[in-house]
Amino acid sequence: MVLPVALESAANLHVNPMTFALAVMLGASVSLITPFEPSCILVYGPGRYKVADFFKVSIIATVLLVVAILVLVPMLYPF
Repeated sequence: MVLPVALESAANLHVNPMTFALAVMLGASVSLITPFEPSCILVYGPGRYKVADFFKVSIIATVLLVVAILVLVPMLYPF
């Protein structure tokens, strides 16, 4: 739902749409804070984890991944 908005924004700003598309796609896949991400659901039941467990552990990973996306995407695909 956000990808068309990002691509339209890139077109209006006359910048590389691939940069915006990659940022949106990678950003959508790093939501590790809740167990509703497909990879987290696989371990949620068998591991008997709670939502608080995901929040405690995943907040650091999510912040690191967001920073990596914000730094690396513009470096690899400049505006």
